[in-house]
Amino acid sequence: MIQEDGKINFEVDTHPESSIGFTMKGKVNPQNDEDSSVETFFRLAEQLIPLAQSNLKDNKEGSSLQFYRRFCFLGGGLGDAISICGYANAELWIGWRVNHDGGLGLYNVTYTPFSYLQGGLNVSAASYPAEVSYGGYLQVYNLEVPVNFLISESQICWDGDFFLYATQAFTAINTNLLQCQRSIPDMTPWDCDRVQGVQFRHLTFDFFDGTFIDLLPRTCITF
Repeated sequence: MIQEDGKINFEVDTHPESSIGFTMKGKVNPQNDEDSSVETFFRLAEQLIPLAQSNLKDNKEGSSLQFYRRFCFLGGGLGDAISICGYANAELWIGWRVNHDGGLGLYNVTYTPFSYLQGGLNVSAASYPAEVSYGGYLQVYNLEVPVNFLISESQICWDGDFFLYATQAFTAINTNLLQCQRSIPDMTPWDCDRVQGVQFRHLTFDFFDGTFIDLLPRTCITF
C-alpha cells in the first residue's frame, strides 16, 4: 500500500505464499469517488483472472457473482401460506463500506473496500410475513482494507490496514422479512419481495487463523 498524489493504492492477497489465492487491488481517492475502485482476481500461479469489480461512486452496495439452487418440500412460492425449502448457494461479494466520524472542525472518514467468498446449504420455513432458515456455510475468505483519512484545522493524516479474517465453517440462523401484495378482486398470485434480515451464528470452526497487518502506518502533515 502506497500513498501517491493524494490517493492510496493497494494490492493484497489471501495467500501470497501459495500458487493459488485471491487478490484484491484498487485505489482510494477521498477527493473523488469516481476515482475510487476495487477489483477481485482469482490468482493461479502468476496469472490473475478478473472476477468482479466495484466503483465507490456508482456501486456502494457492492457487486456479486452468485450460484443458487432451490428445491422445495412444501409450497415453494414466496406468497404461499407455508413453504419449506432447501437452498444451495455460493457467492462472491466485493464492495465498499464508508464510515464518517467527524466533529466540529474535523473530517474523519474510513473507506473500507471488502471482498468475501462463501457458500452453503440451508433449510428454510416461510409464512408471510417472515422467513427463517438454518444452515451450514463455508467462508473461504473475507478480507477488508480500511483506509482512514483525518483532516483537522492543523493536520492531515492517513493510514491503512489489512484484515484477512479466519477461513471457517459455521452454522447460522437467518431471518428475512417478506413484503407481499396482491389484487383482492382479481385474486392474483401474491407478489412478494424478500428483505434481507439478520444472521445469528451458532457453531463456528476455524481452519486457518486470521491475519491483521498495519499496511500503512499513520502519517500526518502539520500546517
